[in-house]
Amino acid sequence: MQKIVVKEFDVKINKDNVMKTLGCFEGNSVYDTVSGYFDDMEQIFSDLVSPIAVICIEDMTAYCLLTVGGKISDYSKSLFDSGEGMKGILADTMADEYLFAMDNVVADRIKLEGALGGFGVKARLDAPKDFPLSEQKVILEKTGVKDVNLTSAFMFEPVKTFGYMLELTKDETVFNAQHDCAKCSNFDCPRRSTIKGGKFEVLSGYEYTPRLKKGDSAVCIDIGTTTVAFELVTHQGTLKTYKTINPQRRFGLDVLSRIEASNRGRGDELASVIRYTLINGYSEVTKGYGDTKKIVIAGNTTMVHLLMNYSCASLGEYPFKSEHLGTLKTTFNKVTNSNIAPVETVIYGGISAFVGGDIVSGLYMCNFDKSDKVNMFIDLGTNGEMAIGDTKKILVTSTAAGPAFEGGRISCGVGSVDGAICGVDLEKGTLKTINDKPPVGLCGTGIIELVSELMDKGIIDNTGLLNDDYFVSGYKVTEDVIFTQNDIRQVQMAKAAVRAGIETLMKNYGAEFDDIDTVYLAGGFGYGLSIEKACNMGILPKEFIGKTKVIGNSSLGGCVKYCSCDDGDVRIEHIKEISSEISLGNSEDFNRLYIEYMNF
Repeated sequence: MQKIVVKEFDVKINKDNVMKTLGCFEGNSVYDTVSGYFDDMEQIFSDLVSPIAVICIEDMTAYCLLTVGGKISDYSKSLFDSGEGMKGILADTMADEYLFAMDNVVADRIKLEGALGGFGVKARLDAPKDFPLSEQKVILEKTGVKDVNLTSAFMFEPVKTFGYMLELTKDETVFNAQHDCAKCSNFDCPRRSTIKGGKFEVLSGYEYTPRLKKGDSAVCIDIGTTTVAFELVTHQGTLKTYKTINPQRRFGLDVLSRIEASNRGRGDELASVIRYTLINGYSEVTKGYGDTKKIVIAGNTTMVHLLMNYSCASLGEYPFKSEHLGTLKTTFNKVTNSNIAPVETVIYGGISAFVGGDIVSGLYMCNFDKSDKVNMFIDLGTNGEMAIGDTKKILVTSTAAGPAFEGGRISCGVGSVDGAICGVDLEKGTLKTINDKPPVGLCGTGIIELVSELMDKGIIDNTGLLNDDYFVSGYKVTEDVIFTQNDIRQVQMAKAAVRAGIETLMKNYGAEFDDIDTVYLAGGFGYGLSIEKACNMGILPKEFIGKTKVIGNSSLGGCVKYCSCDDGDVRIEHIKEISSEISLGNSEDFNRLYIEYMNF
């Protein structure tokens, strides 16, 4: 057995990566605050970190354990205890970034040892995807790292520790020691390079009944950041649907990553893959019915830019502007650069860089332009788009909630795949999973319900702290699904951003809770959400109970409505004309409320 100990790490934390992980970008109202915290804490972190990595090579297997030491976790906990939650989350994120950098150093060392010892690395194995969490005790036993222990739930302690195994090979030319993103359940990690395969539940349902004239037909398309939904409608209603994953995910899981990819010269590729998806989806949904008379497409501003291969330069830099917000009328063959028949095609225009045609479509479906009462529209996802208004005035905004509501950056988080835990009832001891499959992880609705239930049971306090029984090991939802302290912090950031956005938008409009008639909750996350539990844990105000209506894929529904009405163009333009954007990046109210709502 060969044991290699690495204690010297010439590592400097990448501030840009930390800020990106936290969802803090220049122009964001909390950017300067968090950036200042980072500068103040960098030396403290450096003094407290005590990194060590041990690699044990035995029988063509390498057992690897890396830790930044326990002082960092103690420091983070002390910040939360003193009410400095944002600094606590920052300390956690800095530790994660340091661990990633350590992993790169370890990989270089293993490559060197392989060159000297005549071996390569066939594969990297990570828990819980490649082996059960319980097998982490083998890694600990083999490496024997002092001051690292395993909890009863088989989680490493200190928290900022991880281990993995490498399958070695006598082929020196093979080296697969790096983390394999395709196997990782944390599919919204900002470092992710590929995507996890699997059967996603793609939302296409909406609260609108098609009313096309006899003889008319249309294909309606919602281009989402994650998924793309197609629907063939006629005067008989919906005849066929087709749903698929947006293949642009391999360029990045969020719009900012894809904007960056486009600005690095990959715009042609991004356009090509989504155009192929549209061509294929159109062919699938019209198979057996023939070409339609009209195609209507809605998507956020970035998705439209990438489809049309517009420059994304101004979308990726503060103050985040778009020069292409108008409704586009063209033909499908021109949009897709294909030989498909030139079907009349309409692509919704947007309101701003981060409030796009999908939201305009949703507001149209919900009759905001026809209502004398004040209503609110909320579409929850990685970006939480919101609107408030009536027939005379609409205010819109977008808040970077991060990917926690879609299972991202959660240790056992998954998307809306078969087996994702989507409902939790601790009193009854029951879990609900998508399509009733065995549980594989927590999706967004399951995360919200779990947090609400843990709060009711006193397992989480109002600061988001797990009680002593679970602080180190995390809460065991199932044998292989653990909900950790860091997971709660990710939820807190997302929840704080949404709640602060809602109240900032209301204040700018001059509305109180009693003034709001209906709250329309749109999107896949909202479709299966328990409103009571969402209000209980604070993502939505409790005043919204009883007045919230879940409407599903309103982007697709608005496209269908456009095909059903003769006045669609006039109404859409009216919505855009009376709408104005509130920038949360310049809002002192948002910054204050964000910090305030970090607690539950």
